[in-house]
Amino acid sequence: MRFVPALALLLAAAPAQAQDPANDPSCANVRVAIPVELTGWSQQAPVAAGTEAGGGATIRPGQAVLASLHPAQHLKLTPAPEKVGPNGGTLTLVVTEAGTYRVAVGQRAWVDLIRDGKVTSSSAHGHGPKCTGIRKMVDFVLSPGNYTLQLSGSEAESVAVLAVKIA
Repeated sequence: MRFVPALALLLAAAPAQAQDPANDPSCANVRVAIPVELTGWSQQAPVAAGTEAGGGATIRPGQAVLASLHPAQHLKLTPAPEKVGPNGGTLTLVVTEAGTYRVAVGQRAWVDLIRDGKVTSSSAHGHGPKCTGIRKMVDFVLSPGNYTLQLSGSEAESVAVLAVKIA
């Protein structure tokens, strides 16, 4: 009978783990230190996303933005994203040095990097650190050049974005 309290605790904790990190009530009064490579996250400059490749604001690694998105019916995303939804948009990411870059976003959104009309494969992806406001992180191995950062499938009308070089 001793395992019953432990089982009850385990079952009570299960819904909290499945909770959307952006709305996790356990984060209401918690202030978490942002990992050093993501320190720019808290300084988001408002920008407008474009509706197609080459449109929208130009961002550089280390520069966090809060991108206002467009209704999906106004988007001309090429190649077509895997996930479509209410809102999306494009930004131009300028990469000057080869390496591995992490794109962090603060809302649920599909993230693609496009170069020369082709989707760049991600090398890793995961959730952001709990209670930081970072929902998702996607890593890409990039060479110097301009990339279209294509956001799609977002329920939100704006999304925080930060790209950083991690290796």
